[in-house]
Amino acid sequence: MNRMKNKRFRWLVALMLAGCPAFAQNYNVTSGGAHTPLLAEHNTAGRIQVYLVYGMNGVQLHYTSSSTSHQWYRYRSGALADSEPVASTQNGTTSLVANPQEGYGYYVKETENIGMNNFVWIIDYSRYEFFIREMHLSLDVDECMAVSFNGDAELADMLYFTPAGSQMKLDRVFELNFETLRWNESLKRFEPLSFTKTFNTHPFATTFPLHSDDPAFLADTDISLNGDLFARHFGVEKTFTLSYQAKAIQVYADTLILSVGSGNIGDSDDELCAPVEIQFNAYANLPVASRFVWKIFNVEDPDKMLIQHNGEELLYTFNRAGSFIARLDVSDRTGICTNEYDDHEFRIDITETEMTIPNAFSPGTTPGINDIFKVRYKSVIRFQGWIINRWGTELFHWSDPSQGWDGKYRGAYVPAGAYYYLIEYTGTDGKKRVKTGDVNVFRGKNIDDEITNF
Repeated sequence: MNRMKNKRFRWLVALMLAGCPAFAQNYNVTSGGAHTPLLAEHNTAGRIQVYLVYGMNGVQLHYTSSSTSHQWYRYRSGALADSEPVASTQNGTTSLVANPQEGYGYYVKETENIGMNNFVWIIDYSRYEFFIREMHLSLDVDECMAVSFNGDAELADMLYFTPAGSQMKLDRVFELNFETLRWNESLKRFEPLSFTKTFNTHPFATTFPLHSDDPAFLADTDISLNGDLFARHFGVEKTFTLSYQAKAIQVYADTLILSVGSGNIGDSDDELCAPVEIQFNAYANLPVASRFVWKIFNVEDPDKMLIQHNGEELLYTFNRAGSFIARLDVSDRTGICTNEYDDHEFRIDITETEMTIPNAFSPGTTPGINDIFKVRYKSVIRFQGWIINRWGTELFHWSDPSQGWDGKYRGAYVPAGAYYYLIEYTGTDGKKRVKTGDVNVFRGKNIDDEITNF
């Protein structure tokens, strides 16, 4: 029983080792020229490595194992379909094939089972160098929302066959390099960015959307296409460059409320008390974006413009009640691209003015409870208030509606009785109003000694 288990174990280990690539110990490709061969692809599923050489002169295939008897073979479309023996020179446990032909797969057969072998394919890269006839950038059809990179290149496929007969293609790798801008949200600005994008084939017919993880062409730049990276290995890399004047724009905007009117009458969280001073800020990829226009209009009458301002920043004070839209329009220096499909609008809702005036209070009697004569209000643009006694003496004046009269004159409480108020204010309809009336002062007997004498 133990012998049977050991036999099965040795068979399993042998099968696992047969399935693991051993190229580093077996095959080696050398060249007599100045260009070192390149392992371009290691196809582990097909048990084949693909080597690129630059010119076939002096190329040799080497194989080393524990065996002293090597037989080389080659195939063109499949190891089982069209294999043929190849002459080699052997020195001990190492053998070599001199001057192999490009476009073949080679292998050494050490067992009767061809599936137990590893394979090598040779491609002469000098026969597949590419050439670019033209390259250019253009605005995408979707109204300046993207930029397309296009061109025309001569790019032959580098093909090989797996031992099983499957045709495969090597992917070429190209690099596209350009300078652009990237938006920094935390710093609220565009920053320079050197960008490189790699492609597994030529990048023509590639679209760069404005709003994506990859930067778009947002700055005037020289664009270079380098490659392929196989050519870089052999020292024959080509670089094609074009100059591009950017047209696409990327726009951001925000608002900053610098001041807002006060009020002590409850309001909706979506509404603001006038006067409201707001700074509107626009950001775009300068100098490509060159014309900034802020427009503010009433929602109910969009054709009636409150203000139209040219510039990246606008400081505006809302004094009128209503619902307003602040809109940003940006266009590039050619007038072709705008932010039409990336609208920036802000809605501002200003409450109407309200004012109510109390007719009595009790200063010094119930601290914190109705002990200050104060108006109740919201959205008051301008305010003036006076308290006068019955002989016409001005006892108190204030210009901030959030403040009020504490019932004192020259530091002492006034006697109980009726006093006259005069209040002038301007509301969010732009009209000036005047309110007059009596306010009654109630006093407690315990603080009579604090009463002032007129």
